[in-house]
Amino acid sequence: MAQAPFALAFERSLECQIFSGLPMAHPVLDLGCGDGLFATIVFDEKIDTGIDPDGKELESARVANAYVELIQCAGDAVPKPNGFFRTIFANSVLEHIPKLEPVLREMHRILAPGGRFYFTVPSQRFSHYTWGNQLLLALAGERLATKYRRLFDRFWRHYHCYAEQEWRRIAQDCGFVVIDSFTYGSKGICVLNDCIAPLGGPAFIFKRLMSRWTLLPSLRRIAVYPLYPLARRILRGGERSEAGGLVFVAVTKPGPTA
Repeated sequence: MAQAPFALAFERSLECQIFSGLPMAHPVLDLGCGDGLFATIVFDEKIDTGIDPDGKELESARVANAYVELIQCAGDAVPKPNGFFRTIFANSVLEHIPKLEPVLREMHRILAPGGRFYFTVPSQRFSHYTWGNQLLLALAGERLATKYRRLFDRFWRHYHCYAEQEWRRIAQDCGFVVIDSFTYGSKGICVLNDCIAPLGGPAFIFKRLMSRWTLLPSLRRIAVYPLYPLARRILRGGERSEAGGLVFVAVTKPGPTA
Protein backbone atom coordinates (compact mmCIF):
# COMPACT_ATOMS: atom_id res chain seq x y z
CA MET A 1 0.00 0.00 0.00
CA ALA A 2 2.95 2.29 0.55
CA GLN A 3 4.43 1.63 -2.88
CA ALA A 4 1.47 1.24 -5.25
CA PRO A 5 -2.17 2.33 -5.73
CA PHE A 6 -4.53 0.56 -3.35
CA ALA A 7 -6.29 -1.53 -6.01
CA LEU A 8 -2.99 -2.82 -7.37
CA ALA A 9 -1.59 -3.33 -3.87
CA PHE A 10 -4.61 -5.39 -2.78
CA GLU A 11 -4.36 -7.75 -5.76
CA ARG A 12 -0.58 -8.06 -5.53
CA SER A 13 -0.73 -8.76 -1.79
CA LEU A 14 -2.84 -11.86 -2.48
CA GLU A 15 -0.29 -12.96 -5.07
CA CYS A 16 2.55 -12.28 -2.63
CA GLN A 17 0.95 -14.74 -0.21
CA ILE A 18 0.62 -17.33 -2.96
CA PHE A 19 4.15 -17.01 -4.36
CA SER A 20 5.93 -16.70 -1.03
CA GLY A 21 5.10 -20.32 -0.20
CA LEU A 22 6.22 -21.85 -3.49
CA PRO A 23 9.46 -23.78 -4.02
CA MET A 24 11.79 -21.78 -6.29
CA ALA A 25 14.74 -23.81 -7.53
CA HIS A 26 17.47 -21.75 -9.18
CA PRO A 27 18.00 -20.52 -11.79
CA VAL A 28 14.70 -18.61 -11.74
CA LEU A 29 13.15 -16.57 -14.56
CA ASP A 30 10.61 -13.78 -14.03
CA LEU A 31 8.63 -13.57 -17.27
CA GLY A 32 7.39 -10.00 -17.73
CA CYS A 33 9.22 -8.66 -14.69
CA GLY A 34 8.16 -5.03 -15.23
CA ASP A 35 9.63 -2.61 -12.71
CA GLY A 36 10.66 -5.39 -10.31
CA LEU A 37 8.42 -4.23 -7.46
CA PHE A 38 6.70 -7.61 -7.06
CA ALA A 39 9.98 -9.53 -6.92
CA THR A 40 11.43 -7.03 -4.45
CA ILE A 41 8.55 -7.53 -2.03
CA VAL A 42 8.06 -11.31 -2.34
CA PHE A 43 11.59 -12.71 -2.41
CA ASP A 44 14.42 -12.33 0.07
CA GLU A 45 17.09 -13.08 -2.52
CA LYS A 46 17.66 -11.88 -6.05
CA ILE A 47 15.89 -13.55 -8.96
CA ASP A 48 18.41 -14.87 -11.49
CA THR A 49 16.83 -13.36 -14.61
CA GLY A 50 14.05 -10.93 -15.39
CA ILE A 51 12.82 -10.31 -18.91
CA ASP A 52 10.50 -7.66 -20.30
CA PRO A 53 10.04 -6.00 -23.70
CA ASP A 54 9.79 -2.54 -22.11
CA GLY A 55 13.22 -0.99 -21.66
CA LYS A 56 11.89 1.76 -19.40
CA GLU A 57 10.46 -0.79 -17.00
CA LEU A 58 13.75 -2.67 -17.00
CA GLU A 59 15.55 0.49 -15.96
CA SER A 60 13.28 0.69 -12.93
CA ALA A 61 13.91 -3.00 -12.22
CA ARG A 62 17.64 -2.33 -12.37
CA VAL A 63 17.26 0.38 -9.73
CA ALA A 64 15.17 -1.99 -7.60
CA ASN A 65 18.16 -4.39 -7.63
CA ALA A 66 15.94 -7.47 -7.48
CA TYR A 67 17.63 -9.38 -10.32
CA VAL A 68 21.06 -10.75 -11.12
CA GLU A 69 20.37 -10.29 -14.84
CA LEU A 70 17.86 -8.28 -16.85
CA ILE A 71 17.15 -8.89 -20.54
CA GLN A 72 14.99 -6.83 -22.86
CA CYS A 73 13.25 -9.33 -25.12
CA ALA A 74 9.88 -10.76 -26.08
CA GLY A 75 8.57 -13.81 -24.27
CA ASP A 76 8.68 -15.94 -27.40
CA ALA A 77 12.40 -15.33 -28.04
CA VAL A 78 14.41 -15.69 -24.84
CA PRO A 79 18.18 -15.86 -25.47
CA LYS A 80 18.81 -18.88 -23.27
CA PRO A 81 19.54 -22.53 -24.16
CA ASN A 82 17.06 -25.37 -23.83
CA GLY A 83 16.25 -26.37 -20.26
CA PHE A 84 18.20 -23.49 -18.73
CA PHE A 85 15.74 -22.47 -15.96
CA ARG A 86 14.49 -24.69 -13.16
CA THR A 87 11.73 -22.24 -12.19
CA ILE A 88 9.75 -19.72 -14.23
CA PHE A 89 7.00 -17.47 -12.96
CA ALA A 90 4.71 -14.92 -14.59
CA ASN A 91 2.51 -12.74 -12.39
CA SER A 92 -0.40 -11.09 -14.22
CA VAL A 93 1.47 -11.19 -17.53
CA LEU A 94 0.05 -13.85 -19.86
CA GLU A 95 -3.32 -12.13 -20.26
CA HIS A 96 -1.59 -9.15 -21.89
CA ILE A 97 0.14 -11.19 -24.63
CA PRO A 98 -1.90 -11.27 -27.86
CA LYS A 99 -0.29 -14.45 -29.24
CA LEU A 100 -0.02 -16.67 -26.20
CA GLU A 101 0.95 -20.08 -27.57
CA PRO A 102 4.43 -19.08 -28.90
CA VAL A 103 5.31 -17.69 -25.47
CA LEU A 104 4.15 -20.79 -23.61
CA ARG A 105 6.06 -23.03 -25.99
CA GLU A 106 9.17 -20.91 -25.45
CA MET A 107 8.75 -21.28 -21.68
CA HIS A 108 8.50 -25.03 -22.23
CA ARG A 109 11.73 -24.96 -24.23
CA ILE A 110 13.80 -23.08 -21.65
CA LEU A 111 12.36 -24.88 -18.61
CA ALA A 112 14.41 -27.81 -17.36
CA PRO A 113 12.71 -31.24 -17.26
CA GLY A 114 11.06 -31.53 -13.86
CA GLY A 115 11.17 -27.74 -13.45
CA ARG A 116 8.16 -25.66 -12.50
CA PHE A 117 6.30 -22.81 -14.16
CA TYR A 118 3.89 -20.76 -12.06
CA PHE A 119 1.52 -18.15 -13.44
CA THR A 120 -1.40 -15.99 -12.35
CA VAL A 121 -4.04 -14.77 -14.79
CA PRO A 122 -7.63 -13.43 -14.81
CA SER A 123 -10.49 -15.89 -14.89
CA GLN A 124 -13.53 -15.47 -17.12
CA ARG A 125 -15.21 -13.84 -14.10
CA PHE A 126 -12.74 -10.97 -13.78
CA SER A 127 -14.62 -8.45 -15.93
CA HIS A 128 -17.91 -9.66 -14.44
CA TYR A 129 -16.63 -8.72 -10.99
CA THR A 130 -16.57 -4.98 -11.76
CA TRP A 131 -18.85 -2.25 -10.46
CA GLY A 132 -19.76 -1.20 -14.00
CA ASN A 133 -20.87 -4.68 -14.96
CA GLN A 134 -22.81 -5.13 -11.73
CA LEU A 135 -24.57 -1.78 -12.19
CA LEU A 136 -25.46 -2.37 -15.84
CA LEU A 137 -26.76 -5.86 -15.10
CA ALA A 138 -29.07 -4.40 -12.47
CA LEU A 139 -30.27 -1.41 -14.49
CA ALA A 140 -29.96 -2.24 -18.18
CA GLY A 141 -29.54 -5.98 -18.58
CA GLU A 142 -27.03 -8.36 -20.13
CA ARG A 143 -26.63 -6.67 -23.53
CA LEU A 144 -25.12 -3.41 -22.27
CA ALA A 145 -23.22 -5.26 -19.55
CA THR A 146 -21.56 -7.44 -22.21
CA LYS A 147 -20.47 -4.34 -24.14
CA TYR A 148 -19.05 -2.87 -20.95
CA ARG A 149 -17.05 -6.03 -20.22
CA ARG A 150 -15.55 -5.94 -23.70
CA LEU A 151 -14.60 -2.30 -23.23
CA PHE A 152 -13.10 -3.10 -19.83
CA ASP A 153 -10.90 -5.87 -21.27
CA ARG A 154 -9.86 -3.66 -24.18
CA PHE A 155 -8.88 -0.82 -21.83
CA TRP A 156 -6.70 -3.08 -19.67
CA ARG A 157 -5.39 -5.00 -22.71
CA HIS A 158 -6.72 -8.31 -21.47
CA TYR A 159 -6.57 -10.69 -24.42
CA HIS A 160 -7.02 -13.89 -22.41
CA CYS A 161 -9.49 -14.32 -19.53
CA TYR A 162 -10.49 -17.94 -19.19
CA ALA A 163 -11.96 -20.37 -16.71
CA GLU A 164 -9.54 -22.33 -14.54
CA GLN A 165 -10.08 -25.52 -16.57
CA GLU A 166 -9.39 -23.68 -19.82
CA TRP A 167 -6.09 -22.32 -18.48
CA ARG A 168 -5.17 -25.88 -17.51
CA ARG A 169 -6.01 -27.10 -21.02
CA ILE A 170 -3.95 -24.35 -22.67
CA ALA A 171 -0.92 -25.28 -20.56
CA GLN A 172 -1.36 -28.97 -21.34
CA ASP A 173 -1.65 -28.27 -25.07
CA CYS A 174 1.77 -26.60 -24.89
CA GLY A 175 3.40 -29.68 -23.37
CA PHE A 176 3.11 -28.97 -19.65
CA VAL A 177 1.69 -31.19 -16.93
CA VAL A 178 -0.53 -29.36 -14.45
CA ILE A 179 0.49 -29.78 -10.80
CA ASP A 180 -2.03 -27.48 -9.15
CA SER A 181 -4.53 -24.74 -9.91
CA PHE A 182 -7.08 -22.70 -8.00
CA THR A 183 -8.93 -19.40 -8.13
CA TYR A 184 -8.31 -16.46 -5.83
CA GLY A 185 -9.69 -12.96 -5.34
CA SER A 186 -13.32 -13.24 -4.27
CA LYS A 187 -16.10 -11.34 -6.00
CA GLY A 188 -16.17 -8.86 -3.12
CA ILE A 189 -12.43 -8.18 -3.33
CA CYS A 190 -12.51 -7.79 -7.12
CA VAL A 191 -15.48 -5.41 -7.07
CA LEU A 192 -13.84 -3.37 -4.31
CA ASN A 193 -10.60 -3.19 -6.28
CA ASP A 194 -12.47 -1.99 -9.34
CA CYS A 195 -14.30 0.65 -7.31
CA ILE A 196 -11.10 2.13 -5.88
CA ALA A 197 -9.03 1.78 -9.08
CA PRO A 198 -9.91 5.34 -10.26
CA LEU A 199 -8.28 6.69 -7.08
CA GLY A 200 -4.98 5.45 -8.49
CA GLY A 201 -5.24 7.69 -11.55
CA PRO A 202 -2.63 10.20 -10.32
CA ALA A 203 -0.26 7.34 -9.46
CA PHE A 204 -0.57 5.93 -13.00
CA ILE A 205 0.31 9.35 -14.42
CA PHE A 206 3.23 9.66 -12.03
CA LYS A 207 4.39 6.18 -13.07
CA ARG A 208 4.40 7.24 -16.72
CA LEU A 209 6.40 10.35 -15.96
CA MET A 210 8.76 9.17 -13.23
CA SER A 211 8.80 5.35 -13.63
CA ARG A 212 7.62 4.84 -10.06
CA TRP A 213 4.25 4.75 -8.37
CA THR A 214 4.95 7.11 -5.47
CA LEU A 215 7.40 9.92 -4.82
CA LEU A 216 8.07 9.20 -1.13
CA PRO A 217 7.07 5.64 -0.15
CA SER A 218 8.31 6.12 3.43
CA LEU A 219 5.94 9.04 4.01
CA ARG A 220 3.11 7.25 2.23
CA ARG A 221 3.69 4.24 4.49
CA ILE A 222 3.03 6.44 7.52
CA ALA A 223 -0.02 8.01 5.90
CA VAL A 224 -1.69 4.73 4.94
CA TYR A 225 -0.76 2.74 8.04
CA PRO A 226 -4.13 3.39 9.78
CA LEU A 227 -5.83 1.61 6.85
CA TYR A 228 -3.62 -1.47 7.19
CA PRO A 229 -5.76 -3.38 9.76
CA LEU A 230 -8.88 -2.81 7.65
CA ALA A 231 -7.10 -3.99 4.50
CA ARG A 232 -5.94 -7.15 6.24
CA ARG A 233 -9.51 -7.98 7.30
CA ILE A 234 -10.84 -7.37 3.78
CA LEU A 235 -8.20 -9.55 2.14
CA ARG A 236 -8.12 -12.36 4.71
CA GLY A 237 -8.57 -15.69 2.95
CA GLY A 238 -8.64 -14.09 -0.49
CA GLU A 239 -5.57 -15.98 -1.66
CA ARG A 240 -7.86 -18.97 -2.24
CA SER A 241 -11.47 -18.20 -3.15
CA GLU A 242 -14.01 -20.46 -4.76
CA ALA A 243 -15.27 -18.85 -7.99
CA GLY A 244 -12.54 -16.22 -7.71
CA GLY A 245 -11.81 -13.58 -10.31
CA LEU A 246 -8.21 -14.72 -10.83
CA VAL A 247 -6.46 -18.04 -11.42
CA PHE A 248 -3.19 -19.52 -10.20
CA VAL A 249 -1.68 -22.41 -12.15
CA ALA A 250 1.43 -24.48 -11.40
CA VAL A 251 2.79 -26.73 -14.13
CA THR A 252 5.89 -28.81 -14.76
CA LYS A 253 7.79 -30.04 -17.79
CA PRO A 254 7.76 -33.83 -18.10
CA GLY A 255 11.04 -35.64 -17.85
CA PRO A 256 13.70 -36.48 -15.27
CA THR A 257 14.57 -33.69 -12.86
CA ALA A 258 17.68 -31.76 -13.89
